[in-house]
Amino acid sequence: MRVTDQACWILHRRPWRESSLLLEVFSRDHGRIGLVGRGARGPRSPSRGLTEPFILLQCSWSRRGELGTLTGLEASGGRVPLQGQALWCGLYVNELILTLFERDDPSPELFDHYSACLPRLSNKDDQLIALRQIELSILATLGVLPDLSATADGDESVLPNRLYHVVPEAGLVPVSQRGSDVVAGRAALLLAGELTGDFDAQARRDARILTRRLIEHQLAGRTLKTRELFRQGPVRGPQ
Repeated sequence: MRVTDQACWILHRRPWRESSLLLEVFSRDHGRIGLVGRGARGPRSPSRGLTEPFILLQCSWSRRGELGTLTGLEASGGRVPLQGQALWCGLYVNELILTLFERDDPSPELFDHYSACLPRLSNKDDQLIALRQIELSILATLGVLPDLSATADGDESVLPNRLYHVVPEAGLVPVSQRGSDVVAGRAALLLAGELTGDFDAQARRDARILTRRLIEHQLAGRTLKTRELFRQGPVRGPQ
């Protein structure tokens, strides 16, 4: 199979042999794929400087087995300038996709959401909401995002001022007081787009609790390296 000029992002890369790379690529029409970039680390390689995350690319490859061979790579846009916490957030999203999605599972909608999310991570005012929304998009693509506008039994609409326990397998269950994995309905409705307005400090905390609980359920005990780095390094991780 030969694919030409496919819109792609590099999710991860690692050295292979003397001058080559093993690449995990997120393509719009083919999903996540593994490619060998032969000689890509060489000083005269046309791919040199492009095989890094956060550069929108036009990628070509040939493939017979599990791994394909990179045959062409061109920048389709400039590098998204992620630094500090924004960089950690971007690496976290990349690791989520690598961990939760199998290869060869196309999702053009998630690709578009990812592409729109990256520039927003550089905006401190928008960063954390963008992160929550891409987490929701990942969950929706997996088919495991519960309805955030109705209670788990479907009998009642979620109300902004009510409290709800986040149950990943079911959804939002009404409760009478704050506790572990409990959020206000306002945060859920804002995330779902069912309520307009800004995320205040409490809504941001609740949104983080909600998406983290859902994401951790899908990770099923698997540890993300980016989270470990967040704990060890001087830069704060995704909040």
